[in-house]
Amino acid sequence: MIQLFKIFILSFFILNFSDLKSQQSPMYSQYMFNDIAINPALAGSTPYFPIRASARNQWSGFEGAPQTTTLSSHGSILDGNIGIGALLFQDETGPVSQTGVQLAYSYHIEFYNSALSLGLAGIGYNYSLKENELEFHQTETQIGNMTYNSFVPDAAFGLYYYSENFYLGASVYQLFQNTFRESIRDVFGENKGVRHYFLSAGLIKEINQGLSLEPSVLIKTIDAGPLQADFNFKVFFNNSFWTGASFRTDKSAIALLGFQLGVLHISYAFDYSFTSIGQYSSGTHEISVGLNLPDPRNRRHIYYWNY
Repeated sequence: MIQLFKIFILSFFILNFSDLKSQQSPMYSQYMFNDIAINPALAGSTPYFPIRASARNQWSGFEGAPQTTTLSSHGSILDGNIGIGALLFQDETGPVSQTGVQLAYSYHIEFYNSALSLGLAGIGYNYSLKENELEFHQTETQIGNMTYNSFVPDAAFGLYYYSENFYLGASVYQLFQNTFRESIRDVFGENKGVRHYFLSAGLIKEINQGLSLEPSVLIKTIDAGPLQADFNFKVFFNNSFWTGASFRTDKSAIALLGFQLGVLHISYAFDYSFTSIGQYSSGTHEISVGLNLPDPRNRRHIYYWNY
């Protein structure tokens, strides 16, 4: 077990060797309910076929603030050792937007009471820049009056070790670090994709038949960039209703609320920033709606939790 953990951590940091500029991937407060968005190894890790649609409105009240929408699904196929999944997303911030698709493949190796999954994903990003919506402090700066579009292929790799009561995951996104726009007359630098790293862990503790507690953490960073962590704590009632909170090291707090009724899944998150931007924003709202469709062949015998 110790040797497996060492291999797991080493695999996470093995690609951490290049220059990084800024966070480029969309942000999610409810990543735990749409975890294929941050780790392709999660594909096929549940005993059902989850379908999730989510919408995130960041910094409500600010014109041009980030808005993110996603649609995803994944599941086991064949004998259950193989998982596949797909994610569609759009992230828009003012004049800049990216639309993408992620196709994930994973292979699950089962042990006595745990399993290890290795996942790969091919990703296609379409970046769009509306030049006529750009504003400059220097009025003599001119950039154009067109919409610039660029399609960029990329990939992701992930590991996921899990049992019925704990999990540990690691992933790397934007492996190829492709350039989606060259520098423009010294006005903008080179627009280059940079690697994003995610490390997640969590456990579930059943207090009694109707009450369970789940602490978890997500650590994310980019090469030569700042480290950010989400510390989460959720309380589950009768395996169907939950509430909780997250604290992010960027000085923000998140309230979580959700329920599952049959195959229906609905959850909501509200983010509040304690930085200066919180004084001018009404917070960030994120809602997720989905279905957990049963697998009639019951292919996944080992899985973490069930929501």
